[in-house]
Amino acid sequence: MHKVLLSVLLSLILVAAGSSVALALQSGGFTTGDLETGSVVGQPFKHLDVDLEYTALMIGGKKAWYPGTAILDLRNQGTLGRRGQPILIKVTNALDGDHGFSLSADSAFAGPTSMQVKLVLKAGETKYIGIPMSDLTFVTAARNMKVKCQLHAAHLASSLVIFK
Repeated sequence: MHKVLLSVLLSLILVAAGSSVALALQSGGFTTGDLETGSVVGQPFKHLDVDLEYTALMIGGKKAWYPGTAILDLRNQGTLGRRGQPILIKVTNALDGDHGFSLSADSAFAGPTSMQVKLVLKAGETKYIGIPMSDLTFVTAARNMKVKCQLHAAHLASSLVIFK
């Protein structure tokens, strides 16, 4: 009886310790805003270079995020070349109605440190997403992220491939 209680207690302690570690590893931090007032890790968006641009367009009669596949190459720059400079993504809705923007790890590869960016942009609206380099390192273990409209499943999705 004592062995069973001891093993249950030890199991609970291990589960609690494991979940606190998992919470400590949570990442996926990002900030959104406009070019003039937005900032990420204390750096104003207007002082950063735009690394990626996504535009919601009508392509062949379908609503889609353009480009279909974007590549963020950090191999030559790396974290030393960027000196901690965060990634800045420009997102524009060129459609005539509201459109969603969702950036997340491919569900097949999503883990506890997965990033989940979800925005709704009005017609003609542009927003910026700032991602700290430290958080980008954790969320891109699979190096493949999906870009889609979370509001309309029929809209064409895009991919973001990260080389590091």
